[in-house]
Amino acid sequence: MTWLLTLASLATATLSAILGMGGGFLLLAVMFSFMPFGEAIPLHAAVQLVSNGTRILAYRRAADWDTIRRFLMGVVPGVMIAGLLLWSLGEVEQVEPYIKIIIGLYILTATFLPKPKPTPGQDGTRGFTLLGLVSGTAGLTVGATGPLIAPLFARRHFVKERLIATKAACQMLTHVFKIIAFWMLGTIDFARFSPLLVAMAAAAVLGTFLGRRFLKHVSPAAFVALYRIALGGAGLKVLIIDGIVKVLATGSAS
Repeated sequence: MTWLLTLASLATATLSAILGMGGGFLLLAVMFSFMPFGEAIPLHAAVQLVSNGTRILAYRRAADWDTIRRFLMGVVPGVMIAGLLLWSLGEVEQVEPYIKIIIGLYILTATFLPKPKPTPGQDGTRGFTLLGLVSGTAGLTVGATGPLIAPLFARRHFVKERLIATKAACQMLTHVFKIIAFWMLGTIDFARFSPLLVAMAAAAVLGTFLGRRFLKHVSPAAFVALYRIALGGAGLKVLIIDGIVKVLATGSAS
C-alpha cells in the first residue's frame, strides 16, 4: 500500500503543478481504495498541505495575496462550522452522495457558463471570502475541494503561475485548519501513519518540481483549455459516479 500511495502522490502532485488542480482530487480517490473515509480525509489533508506548500514556494512571486487574504477570512469560520457538524452528527457518509451531486452541478455550471464582464471599480476578487467559507465547510466532509474552488479562479481570469500559486495558498490554508480540526476531534492518530505520510509528502515535493518544468512548455491558451477539460471531467465524475450512481445504489439496496 505504501509504495502505491507514494507513486500516486508523485503523479498527482505533478498534475497539480501543471494545471493547478486535479491532483488532490485523484489522490483522494486512490486513498479511498485502501483506507476508510475517516482516515483518508485527514491523511490526504496532511499530504496536500506539503504539496500545496511546495507549489507556493515554486510560484510564490505570482501569488495574488489580496485574494488569499479574502479567502482566509471565510475558511476559518467554515472549518469551525464543519467541525461542529461532524462533532454533532458523527458521520457524513449517508449524505455525502447528495453533497457530491450539488458540487458536481456547481463545477459544471461555473466552468462552462460565460465569464462575467469586468465591472468598473471592482478588483475581481469579490466572492473569495464566500468561497473560503464554502471550502472550509466542505473540506472536512468531502475532502478534496480543489474542483470546488477552481472555477472561480478561472472566471476571474487567473492563468498559469498566478492561478497555481494563488489557489495553492488558498488550499494550503484550508488543509491547515482541517488538520487542526481533525486533531481536536481526535478522529485519527497521525503518528501511526507517519512513515506513509513522510513517503507521500516527499513524493509530492518531487512531483511539484517535475510539474513546474513541464508548465514552462504550456502556452496560456493551452493551459486554459486543459484546465476547462480537467474541470469538466472532474465535475462529471463527482456528479455521476460519486453522486447519482451512489444515490441510486443506496435506493435499490433499501
